[in-house]
Amino acid sequence: MTVIILLVLGQLKHLVVEHTYCEGEVPIPGRQIKQTKPANMEGTPDVVMLGASWCPSCITAIQFFAAKDINYCEYDMETSAIGAKLYKEVNGRGVPILFIGRHQIHGFSEATVTRSLQEAGLL
Repeated sequence: MTVIILLVLGQLKHLVVEHTYCEGEVPIPGRQIKQTKPANMEGTPDVVMLGASWCPSCITAIQFFAAKDINYCEYDMETSAIGAKLYKEVNGRGVPILFIGRHQIHGFSEATVTRSLQEAGLL
């Protein structure tokens, strides 16, 4: 019974995560694409994430960015035309795909993301 309760609490934790979705096109770190500032953020994001609403690794990434005070935004590759376009351009095979500095990271590994953020001078 305890295990079931812990699993339910773990799932509830994921439900309260607030997504910061990109509005319009934003500058993709490490890529030369002319884009406009997102309407829902101050400045441009340090990290752009291609994700999906059902993706547990995306939620983990969002929680990590919030804990580290990293300015990020997300394109849902299933519901956003821009997200779908970018996903196709980078030959996406799974989510999340993170753009940090010159790095394009497939999946979420705290160690890998931390190294990329440090290299980009964001941590």
